[in-house]
Amino acid sequence: MSESPEVDFSQIRGDWYFHMNFLSNAVEKTLLRAGKLLGEVSDDVGPEIAKLVTSASETWSQLSKDRGDKGAVNIQNPLLDEFIAQIGQTKEACDAMETAKGCSGSSSVYDTTLEHFTEAVRQARGFVPDLVMMREQRPS
Repeated sequence: MSESPEVDFSQIRGDWYFHMNFLSNAVEKTLLRAGKLLGEVSDDVGPEIAKLVTSASETWSQLSKDRGDKGAVNIQNPLLDEFIAQIGQTKEACDAMETAKGCSGSSSVYDTTLEHFTEAVRQARGFVPDLVMMREQRPS
C-alpha cells in the first residue's frame, strides 16, 4: 500500500467564491420557484406557510443585496441566521399540511402543484447545511 500525502485543503478553498455564488444562485432560484408556486396554491397552504415562505424569501433577498467585491453573499451577515430559522420553521408546517391534504411527498414524480410547492420548500431547507458549511469554510 502506498503512502499518499495529506490533502492540502487550502488549495480547495480557492474555489470558495465560485461555490458560494453557485449555492446562492441555487437558493435564489429555488425560492423564486417556491414563490411562483405559492401564488398558485395559496388557498391550499394557508397563511402560516405562506407567511413563512414569503418571510424567508424576503430575508434571502435582503441578504443577497449584501455582496462582497467578488459577488458572494456575506455569509457572516446575521440575516443568514434569520433565513435559516425561517426556512427551518417550514418543515413542521409543510409536513402537517401534506398529511392533511393527502400529499405523498415520497413519490419520485409529483402529481400536483401543491406537491411541487412543498418540494421546492423542502429543497430550500436542504441548502441550509451547505450554507452553514460555507460559513465555516469562509476564507479569511
